[in-house]
Amino acid sequence: MSISQQLLFFFSALGAFNGVLLALYFFFLKPKALSNYFLAAMLLMLSVRIFKSVIFYFDDELAKIYLQLGLSAFFFVGPFLYLFIRSKFSLTKSWLSWQIHLAILFIFITSIGIIFPYQSNPEVWYLILKVISYQWLFYILLSAYTLRHEFLRLVYKKEKFHEDDIWLLSVFFGNVIIWLAHFTAAYTSYIVGALSFSFVFYLSFLVVVFHRRKMGALKMVKYADKKIIISEAE
Repeated sequence: MSISQQLLFFFSALGAFNGVLLALYFFFLKPKALSNYFLAAMLLMLSVRIFKSVIFYFDDELAKIYLQLGLSAFFFVGPFLYLFIRSKFSLTKSWLSWQIHLAILFIFITSIGIIFPYQSNPEVWYLILKVISYQWLFYILLSAYTLRHEFLRLVYKKEKFHEDDIWLLSVFFGNVIIWLAHFTAAYTSYIVGALSFSFVFYLSFLVVVFHRRKMGALKMVKYADKKIIISEAE
C-alpha cells in the first residue's frame, strides 16, 4: 500500500473510529435522554457502514457477511436521524411508537438477510442499496419538515440560536452531505462516502465549539460593566 493509500485509509477510518467513541459518549451521557440514545445509534450505524466501506475499498476479498452487515446498519441511519430530531422536540409520543417503528424495520432487513443472504444473492443487495438511498432521503425530508421553523429562523434571523439548535442543524446538514456523497459515489469514488463522514464529523465539532466560544464572548462583554463595589462583594 502506497503512502497516499495509507493516508486515504487513515483519514477515512478516523471519522468512523471517532464516531464510535462519540456514540459511546452519548449512550452513557447523564442525565439520560432518549434523544441521546437515538443520536448514539445513528452514529454507530454510520460508523459500521463506513468501516465496512473503508475495508472493502482496500480489500475487495472481504467476506460477504460483512458487506451485508454494513448495509443492514446503513438501513437504520435515516430512521435514527428522524427519531433523534423528533425526540428533541418531544414529538416521539405523538407519532407511531418508536419501538414499533424500529421493530418493523429490523424485521424487514433481517428477513431479507435470512431469505436472500449477500453471499448467494448479491444482485438483491444491490437493489437494497438503492432502496436504502431513497429511504434515507425520505427520512431526511421528514426531518427537514420537522425542522422547518428552525430553517425560517436561520433565514430571517429573528431569534438567537441556542446550542441545541446549532447541534440539530449540524446533525441534519451533516446527514445531507454524507447522503449526497454516497448517492453520487458512482460518479466520483466509492471511498468518498467514508471521507465525507470524517469531514462532516470534524466540521460539526468545530461549528459547535465556535458557537460556544462566541456565546461565551458575548456574555463577557454583556456583563463587563456590571461589577459590584468591593464592599458589597465582601
